[in-house]
Amino acid sequence: LNNMIFVSGSYSGSDRYLSSAEQHCPNTNTWTEVKAMNEGRFGHELVSLNGEIFAIGGRNTKTVEKYNPTTNEWNYVASTLNLHFYFGAAVHNNKIYVLGFNGFEVYDPCLNVWKNLTKLSIGHGTRLICFNDKLLAVGGENVNDSKASKSIFEFDIASNSWQKLFDMDIARLYHRAVIVKR
Repeated sequence: LNNMIFVSGSYSGSDRYLSSAEQHCPNTNTWTEVKAMNEGRFGHELVSLNGEIFAIGGRNTKTVEKYNPTTNEWNYVASTLNLHFYFGAAVHNNKIYVLGFNGFEVYDPCLNVWKNLTKLSIGHGTRLICFNDKLLAVGGENVNDSKASKSIFEFDIASNSWQKLFDMDIARLYHRAVIVKR
């Protein structure tokens, strides 16, 4: 966001989740603390939308809060409908999509509401990315045997349905996936 890198939360042992947040400026190679989140988060996701950062879910919480860099404040927005931990999140068409073991849902920031979508039968650790105007679920845990998956699925927003595309050469679980635009 604003050519800065943001990080938040973590796990420090003894079930203590951190609420701290920082931003990194690549131009000066410096880290600066920003206001801490309202609650500690671990296994959550961050996305950037409309000039703000959204911290979504994490272990033992459905809450969502957004960070405004102008005011240096975190404020709660509507909580997710499902508990999400080690999941995927992506922004597409000014909405936030969240996919995890417990469900698949979309957040509309204009209405401040979440809506359930057709669930994909996956375990934890799946990545959700937006590529060529489509949402893709990449890898994750296979619910049948709890092993890493090679599968990539595409979500069709119009029909609210998933379609299997192809398999990766190597199964991936708790990985990261990004789109690089040139």
